[in-house]
Amino acid sequence: MHRRQRLDKGKYLAVFAITTLIFIVGILIGNYYSSQKLEQIDDIGQELKTDTTSMELQYELIAEDPCSHINNTPLADELYDMSSKLDYMENRLGEDDRNVIDLKEYYSLLELRHWLFMQKTRKECNQTSALILYFYTNKEDCKDCEEQGFILTWLRRNYANVYIYSFDYAIENAALDTVKRLYDVQGTPAVVIDKVTYNRFLTKTELEKIIQDKGIKRVTE
Repeated sequence: MHRRQRLDKGKYLAVFAITTLIFIVGILIGNYYSSQKLEQIDDIGQELKTDTTSMELQYELIAEDPCSHINNTPLADELYDMSSKLDYMENRLGEDDRNVIDLKEYYSLLELRHWLFMQKTRKECNQTSALILYFYTNKEDCKDCEEQGFILTWLRRNYANVYIYSFDYAIENAALDTVKRLYDVQGTPAVVIDKVTYNRFLTKTELEKIIQDKGIKRVTE
């Protein structure tokens, strides 16, 4: 009887030891992957800072003769790449993270600079294009924001010379606030196409008609 009790006690201790070991290993693995994710986020943050510096220099280099470089300057593509990196950071750290907010604010300034640059080159270089400002929010009260973003992304990929500049409506800086006032942006989603403001959701059909009326054709045509 005593021997059986000792055996049962030994089994319980063995099970407890194994369970504890598994728990500790799980914590160690979790901490390792968390550390790896943080390092990856830090790397992306550093890449974004390097990218912004690079773009600033590119603007300076092409500013004096923009028409010679308008078709071979990857500034717009670089902006979209930066946007994807910012989205990743925001998903990992949260939209209220200070680093995310600071990077998004600076990114919005880069977008506005590119938008102004494209306005200038379109006028001076006689280029047909559509410049679209899109104001969104990640808050749950904007049910159409995500779908509007998908439609605009589709538009950019399927039509030539369509440039989309996306701004978090909650970002506050003097330049972006001025744009909101100038174009009477009242909430989200809001789309400004060549200085015409639509304070509502625009369907794919509506957007295509607006773009096609400007003489812009689909890439596949």
